[in-house]
Amino acid sequence: MSAPYYLTEEFCQKNGLKGATRLAEEFPDASKSAWRARRGDMHLAYPDLVPKLDRQGRPVGSLSETPDSSCPLDSEELLRCLKEPTNVVDLANHFDCSPARVERALEWLKEKHLLVADTAAGITLASTMQPTREVHPIDTSQFASQEFCFGITADSHNGSKYERVDVQNDLADRWVAQGVSRVFVAGNWIDGSGRKFNQHDIYVHGVDEQIANYIEKLPQRDGLEWDVLSGDDHEGWFVQDAHINIGHVLEAEAKLAGRDDIHDIGYMERDIELVQPEGSARLRIAHMGGGSAYALSYSMQKYAESLQGGEKPQIVVGGHYHKWDYNYAREMHLIQPGCTQDQTPFMRKRKLQAMVGGATLWITQNELGIITSCKVEWMPYYDQKFYAYRWKKPESCPETELGVES
Repeated sequence: MSAPYYLTEEFCQKNGLKGATRLAEEFPDASKSAWRARRGDMHLAYPDLVPKLDRQGRPVGSLSETPDSSCPLDSEELLRCLKEPTNVVDLANHFDCSPARVERALEWLKEKHLLVADTAAGITLASTMQPTREVHPIDTSQFASQEFCFGITADSHNGSKYERVDVQNDLADRWVAQGVSRVFVAGNWIDGSGRKFNQHDIYVHGVDEQIANYIEKLPQRDGLEWDVLSGDDHEGWFVQDAHINIGHVLEAEAKLAGRDDIHDIGYMERDIELVQPEGSARLRIAHMGGGSAYALSYSMQKYAESLQGGEKPQIVVGGHYHKWDYNYAREMHLIQPGCTQDQTPFMRKRKLQAMVGGATLWITQNELGIITSCKVEWMPYYDQKFYAYRWKKPESCPETELGVES
């Protein structure tokens, strides 16, 4: 008698990193609890292909777990020593080992995406990161004088009680229908923790837990890639407090969860070069700073005014303000792509509106790289009560999804 399909090597190789919840969704012939038992059998049959998972759905012994026995030194003690600037010789004396072993341990920490910085004062853990200066090229030559598109979004704040996962999923479906293959996320993809003003707003606490929750909630669609920028607030708080490269951790954990569609593109801002045969144009994905101004366009216009002439991109997508806006200043297309988080008590107290939605950026570029047309399609959404009382959901639509107009 042949083995059940879920105990074949091919099935375990393809699905070994998936948890019981996801397996039950993709293979509904069994319940979540039954898949939990099946997964145990899969692990016994193919332990290398089907690792045990922790409560956050990560393989036991994953990258984010520290300390780890593979560290050449006691990693907890090493992290404690690095809170203050030091040097390799002092660390070697402290651990009574060779300087070479210390250097291997420091490299191990860097591989775990910790921010080990060699400063003028000594080796220490950094609490900040520099924006990525290297330009990220995208070959757009196949679209010479033809329109192509990207999805743009920001400020989902997953992990917040006010997140709008229903909007994220609906946007993903609409982007796929439009032919979008790449979505740029302009920062604040998680809500972060460790600050008083949002401590009652989050339902997931801790960096590992919030990253795992984001990976689980971010829509996964065939042919759709997510290029994620990290802001210096919210997810940036983990950079400051945990001394980690938050974007690198996100991408590494996503791969461990079987998701190759989530990519880290940097911190605070990243320039994307749209390359044609005889020239190029630059699209900047940025997470801005400061509070919202009285006029929606003011902050982005002041940003445009501040740039030196030789460093201007042609298009700027700026997150942070939770607003939708388009304007054209200093020959730059300036776009705020809205948010996928409802208004929080913090925002309401400061009289800040949340414009829930996302956008599609349509670009036409000639062979010289010049942008000859730029269109932004805004797709607005509303608070959940609007859908509960004004829209009629089809029977096949779960409670958490958006309905359709009656």
